[in-house]
Amino acid sequence: MAESGWSPPAPVVRSGRLTWAQHEWVQWIPTDSPTSFEDNICAAIPGRDAPREVVVAAVRDVVLRHEGLRSVIERGEGDRARQHVCQVDALLDDIIEVTDQDPDGPRFDTPWRRTCFRIGAEWPIKVVLFLRGQAVRRIDLVVDHVAIDPWAMSVLCGDLTQAIRARAAGREPFAGKDPAEQPIDAAESEVTAAGPAYQRRALRHWERQLRRLRDGLGGYVPRPAPPTPPVPLTEYGGFRSCWLISPRAGEAAEVLARTTGISASSAFLLAFGAAVCAVERSPLAGLFAISANRLSAGARGSVRKATMTLPVLVPEATRDSYGKALPECAAQQLHGHRFANADPYATERLCQEILGGLYKTAVAYPRFSYMDEAVAGHFSTAWSAGTSAFYDDGIVTFAAPRLLGAKYMLTVLHRREGAVLSLQWSDETHWGETAESMLKHIEDLMVWAASGYTGEVPLLGLDRVPG
Repeated sequence: MAESGWSPPAPVVRSGRLTWAQHEWVQWIPTDSPTSFEDNICAAIPGRDAPREVVVAAVRDVVLRHEGLRSVIERGEGDRARQHVCQVDALLDDIIEVTDQDPDGPRFDTPWRRTCFRIGAEWPIKVVLFLRGQAVRRIDLVVDHVAIDPWAMSVLCGDLTQAIRARAAGREPFAGKDPAEQPIDAAESEVTAAGPAYQRRALRHWERQLRRLRDGLGGYVPRPAPPTPPVPLTEYGGFRSCWLISPRAGEAAEVLARTTGISASSAFLLAFGAAVCAVERSPLAGLFAISANRLSAGARGSVRKATMTLPVLVPEATRDSYGKALPECAAQQLHGHRFANADPYATERLCQEILGGLYKTAVAYPRFSYMDEAVAGHFSTAWSAGTSAFYDDGIVTFAAPRLLGAKYMLTVLHRREGAVLSLQWSDETHWGETAESMLKHIEDLMVWAASGYTGEVPLLGLDRVPG
């Protein structure tokens, strides 16, 4: 249902339905959640000592180019949810903050990082200018996840940098460049004549994968949940995370990609699934891999939330099966990317109907996210630890509890220096007991696979593979 008494906060230039990717996010997020800042996506780019007025003009250029940054969301189920694009100058001043704080200080330990956007009343972006005099030294970008994903943040950073350079030189920044694809246009394309046909194919793919998962887990009984916390998780910070900075895993992924022709993403996905099977003592794990979901040039150049999940089945690791499972895992990913943009209401129903009591357990719910150098850049807060800590290989670092997070999830950030493996879980799961062992097991499996499967398969919590 639409919010009671809701009305746009500024003049609207056009309105339309939400994309499936926006629905996938909005349907799970409470209205004006006080914990929503946990899922903001942030970046910082150099201000290049440009004058303040130049940067403000560049921000306007970018907000004009990408409608989702100046839109508000009218909540509602299905097509009753709408997005409304505001006039570019209506709330522009509200999204720009100016500070004389030290621009060389901590990049993301700022109050703006914790902005809880009211997506029905304000634009989903905050732009913070760090000044020395009138020169902008650094620009922090904070965007609500409903309007952006990590790929789109790299697009936003590139477009804003281009706009600053152009404005400083007295030029229009995007003259001659193709218009960006807008969320409303993408949403409309999803319900054209070709849209329902695509959805039928996508849902058939999901149904086949979910039935394979259910049948492969036939007879498996998930572990019972731990005792219920005395208060709701979001009241005391019941979401946990830890990370392992691993040059070895990053190098192993590159070796596997070079020698097998299979992506590093698939190698990490397989290792994660095998670790889940080891922890849960299950023959199979059903992972929901996050897809960039950008199959066209227009989508690749747009600033919007496009990521969706796709189901991938991963078997437990044995010496004989692991090498064969890698191309199968990659094939599932590649085929699944074609059908990631499925109606999230329909896929949720399929998961509940087909998986029954297995759904949302550790063997049929974990999320997997992989970002390479193109996305996991030096300015992304998703990069859990500074590069100076890359020499702490083998040390698992636990973060403070969060108010909002994932029930089960692995995020891999892969750069030249190595890989950061970040595991998330909630206190209503058992993963806290084995989180450190899981991360080290994933690393061991990657190194073992890159060695050509020399020796026996590593065992969770017991073997450490040298490399």
